[in-house]
Amino acid sequence: MGIAQAGLAFRATAPMENLASVMASVFGEAVAEIASPVAARFDIRNHSDVMVQLFGDVCFVSNDDLAWPLLKNDSASADRLHAVLGAPELMLAFCHYDAGGSHGYALFERGKRRRTRLQTENLPDVPPLAESGAPLPFEQRWLKAAHYVEAESRPHESQNKVYYLGNREVLVPARDLTGRMLHDGLESLFGICPWDTLITPTYRFFRVGAASEHDVAEPVNVPLASTPKRAWWRLR
Repeated sequence: MGIAQAGLAFRATAPMENLASVMASVFGEAVAEIASPVAARFDIRNHSDVMVQLFGDVCFVSNDDLAWPLLKNDSASADRLHAVLGAPELMLAFCHYDAGGSHGYALFERGKRRRTRLQTENLPDVPPLAESGAPLPFEQRWLKAAHYVEAESRPHESQNKVYYLGNREVLVPARDLTGRMLHDGLESLFGICPWDTLITPTYRFFRVGAASEHDVAEPVNVPLASTPKRAWWRLR
């Protein structure tokens, strides 16, 4: 099982009373709120599918098209998104794709890029590791962490490393290092990592463009059940 989630994280500067209107401004297209979707017809890697998770004033807007351009292109501007989201002090674009081996984040302070790190596997137009800006405090302990090399080697030695803290209480393979730092960064910057928490957020779902006949018009605006279960966006 792996995680497939990407999007924007920020702390709302004011109550977003009309979230559908905010999402329409974010995408620059018509947006309709829909009920809790069926997994087979909903995937945040599609341009049309948007999931919002609200942990109090901390908001995660999950959609690949929001995050990937900011991660892949280090010169891409976040000015428009920053403005329509209410000019949050911090905004993090992120991706956490376990199956594809892509993990990354781009931190914007007052709308300006401060730090980017993107780690990928087997993408022809993207280097295995691209980064800019000085490493952030939550990254430092991992960048300085001790490591050992796995006995069963992979083609490139750098990918054989396993980083660890303390007496090897926490082990992180090199290929997952950026994913681990993303996890720690979300907890450090916003107090929550949405795929690793027992806190149940309020979920809201949106369709960019025309809603299909399968979408229920009445939105669901209450938290999902708190009973632990496999999240639908987690890959098998």
